[in-house]
Amino acid sequence: MDNLTFSPTNLLMKSPTSSLTLSPRLRCLLMLGIFTLLVIGSMGALTACGSSAAPADADPLAVYRPALKPEFQADLQHPMPRYAISATLDVDNLILTGTAQIVVPNTSSDPWPNLVFRLYPMLQHYGGSMVVMSALVNGKPATFDYTDDNTAVRVDLERNLLPKQEVTVQLSWRLNIPQWGNQSSLYALFGRSQDMISLPLFYPSLAVYQEGPAFGSGKWWLADGTERGDAAFNVASLFAVTLTLPADYVPVTSGTLLSTTVISSPGITPTLAQHYIVTGPSREFMLHTSPSFQSVSGDVYGTHVTSYFLPGQEAAGKAVLKYAQQALAIYSDRFGEYPFTDMRVAPAPTSFRGMEYPQLMLLGIELYTRFRENLEPLAAHEMAHQWWYNIVHNDPVNEPWLDEALAEYSMKIYMEAMRGEDDAGSFQVKRWQTPLEGLRAKGQDTAVDQPVASFLNGTQYETVVYGKGALFYDRIRDAVGTRRFDRFLHSYLEDHRWGIVDTKTWLAALRDLPDPSLVPLFEEWIAPPATQASRSEPTGTPTPPAP
Repeated sequence: MDNLTFSPTNLLMKSPTSSLTLSPRLRCLLMLGIFTLLVIGSMGALTACGSSAAPADADPLAVYRPALKPEFQADLQHPMPRYAISATLDVDNLILTGTAQIVVPNTSSDPWPNLVFRLYPMLQHYGGSMVVMSALVNGKPATFDYTDDNTAVRVDLERNLLPKQEVTVQLSWRLNIPQWGNQSSLYALFGRSQDMISLPLFYPSLAVYQEGPAFGSGKWWLADGTERGDAAFNVASLFAVTLTLPADYVPVTSGTLLSTTVISSPGITPTLAQHYIVTGPSREFMLHTSPSFQSVSGDVYGTHVTSYFLPGQEAAGKAVLKYAQQALAIYSDRFGEYPFTDMRVAPAPTSFRGMEYPQLMLLGIELYTRFRENLEPLAAHEMAHQWWYNIVHNDPVNEPWLDEALAEYSMKIYMEAMRGEDDAGSFQVKRWQTPLEGLRAKGQDTAVDQPVASFLNGTQYETVVYGKGALFYDRIRDAVGTRRFDRFLHSYLEDHRWGIVDTKTWLAALRDLPDPSLVPLFEEWIAPPATQASRSEPTGTPTPPAP
């Protein structure tokens, strides 16, 4: 994520018990969605019961294979949740209804008496209103309760879900989508604005279970996050998604589009289209859509890259395609090959900033118009998140530096490859070093490893987590050399592929280099304030790497 403080207005009221009057058209849409859900639910039930209708050797993971390059399809064997989602969008009333069938494996060492699903649209800075209407566990009605200020639901299980066991949960929901204004300066990551609808995590998402120090002492992660950083924290999952949209709305999503079926019925206007999409391992599923999107595309390293743009932005859209292709190739060479068959980039109402999602990055609409000079570096930052967020994940609320600092430093790697070391060094001074010096002049420098909420404001957060964190990576590279640094990143990626890391895990990887100078560097630049209590604030200013 490239960060900017989020300050929306006109938030919708959130209530899990709000009523809704359905229009005739919406009733038609709901009937279509219900039919689809019944079919999906029936297929899932047959699979769960081992019905003879399916071949005995049928591969339940086969459906996801088109989303991954052949050499990465073994990654599907990682134990992870599997979502079968069907959702119908009513654009006139800004309502999305859907059902998610989730096969949940217990990958912890603790028994689970219940499961918790996050309702991210209910977070204040998302601004949505989401109601869970029913819950089934292994096909039987189950009790559920709202928790954490209605931002999650807890689903009770008949018996404890033991480690390595799995259970199938089906949840139906209704979502009211917020409508934002059309100002280009908005930072609206969820809702409708400027002829675009952005819907990350529009479904109930299984919370991350964090094991405790003793058996059975773990808990479900329910941090709300802030308007300043990314609030979403999710385990890698597989998705098979059926989306019913107006036929003129272009679906820009995570995953790989397998089919589109146009549905035209008397009395239903407009004509609808049903899109079927699958993913490989992904932290979430994102839907971004507009009736105005145009696109250009190209291939790089076996991945089909598509750049979407609005009318009048064709030149910017073509430029973004080039930047995305270049970044994907550079990072594949330096970190490890990009595993997916598709990657997308599109404008969004995020001012002049950006946001990452699996196989999709959104760039602020003003980058396509007023701030074209920032389009390339921000595209490079957001592309890096495909590695440092989607493949290797971390808690973005309490330890945001783990992905943001590395994604930020990846920009310099991109700039070196495309423009040479001199230009990359100048970029480093302007973007990271000079703002940090300004912060130090105000006495506001602080440690990098802190929760988002610990920073005074957006400027301090961005300068420290992004800029100072990136400069720390440059110090590491200076100390060990580029070859060892690249091997470190490659090993870090492979060792924690589709997993979740914390600062302790990262520090263990750093110690494996090994180099006696690196841990003191970490303690000086990154370690949280409690660790630095006996130390003075660092006063030295990092210098650009030698040409």
